Amino acid sequence: MKNIRAKRETSREYLMKLMYQTYISNGDITDLENELEGFLENNQEYIISRYKELVLTYSDRDVNLDDVTVNKCVDKAYLTKVCDILRLRIDDINELIENNTKNWSINRFSKIDLAILQIAIAEMLSDLNIPEKVSINQAIDLAKIYCEEKTPKFINGILGSVVDEINKR
Repeated sequence: MKNIRAKRETSREYLMKLMYQTYISNGDITDLENELEGFLENNQEYIISRYKELVLTYSDRDVNLDDVTVNKCVDKAYLTKVCDILRLRIDDINELIENNTKNWSINRFSKIDLAILQIAIAEMLSDLNIPEKVSINQAIDLAKIYCEEKTPKFINGILGSVVDEINKR
């Protein structure tokens, strides 16, 4: 169970990093699936290190972390599914973000904040059976690591409103 949690969190974190890299380089995140393999390969040392760190954080006993490969560290089915949702529904996702912020457009968001929000909403719109609270909490955790001090509360507020809007549909 702890390894599954570490695997999903590692996957989410590195998907956010891929999205950020893509936003900075060409701005088009609708082709993430094609960039995914190369990104994982180029970052495997960091991905493995982060996965091991998370496994040790969540484990209450000794764990064997020898011979860990990048394929053991990420959930490729999750990554593929979220990339697919982002490709197919990015306009819907961005509309949900804009509908639930006052006087903010997508262009005003930092690329990291935007990637975190888009991943969380893609999870909510998916059939991955991830509870909305988990998507929100994971987004907040990423924001605490990678964003400015006030961003986690901002992301929490937006995602809470997005959940309400999704549930009204």
